[in-house]
Amino acid sequence: MNRRIFIARPRLDCSFKPGPIPDSVTAPSSPILKQFGQFIDGIELYHYSAGDVVTTVCKPLWQFSFDEMANACLLYDRVYFPHKLRSQFPIGDNAFFYKNAPLNGYFTADPDGWGASLSFLPPALERGEKANHTFNFLKAKITENESIFAQPAQGAPPASSPYDLFICQLPHDETIKFHSQVSVEDALTTTLLYARETGRTLVVKGHPANPKSMLPLQKLTLANANAKWVDHISIHTCFAGAERVFLVNSGSGMEALLHDTLVVRFGHAEYDCVTPQSAPNVADLTRVAEWHHDREDYAAFLHAYLQRCIKLGDVNSYARVLS
Repeated sequence: MNRRIFIARPRLDCSFKPGPIPDSVTAPSSPILKQFGQFIDGIELYHYSAGDVVTTVCKPLWQFSFDEMANACLLYDRVYFPHKLRSQFPIGDNAFFYKNAPLNGYFTADPDGWGASLSFLPPALERGEKANHTFNFLKAKITENESIFAQPAQGAPPASSPYDLFICQLPHDETIKFHSQVSVEDALTTTLLYARETGRTLVVKGHPANPKSMLPLQKLTLANANAKWVDHISIHTCFAGAERVFLVNSGSGMEALLHDTLVVRFGHAEYDCVTPQSAPNVADLTRVAEWHHDREDYAAFLHAYLQRCIKLGDVNSYARVLS
């Protein structure tokens, strides 16, 4: 029996939050949103090819109401909605929530949401040839400087001496709101204290999307003599020279795994099962910072995770995840 499918498709030429709307639909406002549109095209194509009846409604994301989507879940066999968690937007058991994954060109569509809320976490890990092949395939993309955001050219490391790295995130991002009890500022403060007490150099990488929101974090960093704030430098250059990576739960942590570097988190993320978590105090961070990570565990996690993701342009991955 053909299924009835409803896709809530946000306009990609305006903000997902309330704001002005162009009079006519134009091109996506960023390369990331262009990929997002291609991914949604793939959802439509998969269901059309399966003989399903597809209804797509396209309008600014903020114009889709809860009641409208809850009603759609009653009328359709499956409903797709972007950038929400089931826990915050419980429109129906037949809803799939879709979003960009942290690795470029990959997406998730899941009944529970995205990030640390994904229904298949933690995935079963299986070491071996397939996992290592996936790891090496993804690692090769690092040599091409590939990331979610366009990166400056790779160059000299951000510090001449051995250093640890802290990755900043947007302080009010939903990743922090829903998946961490520790703020970015508290995580950075703890890491700066740890660096001072251990005599280590700490490089702090600002987030490129909203420089204004980085100013309080930059001020914290510059108040410490053994800390260095960096912008306009490739994330992969930063990772390549770091002995440890500290973050709350940034998607960049997924890329840090590919550099075979210890990743310490303060919040929850997709990669919880292969990384240690620290409380926001120096004693716990000092303990966790001596954790011994395992490259084969990283490879097994990345392989298992990507088996539950959709790869842009990969028809088989749509069928695997959406069937």
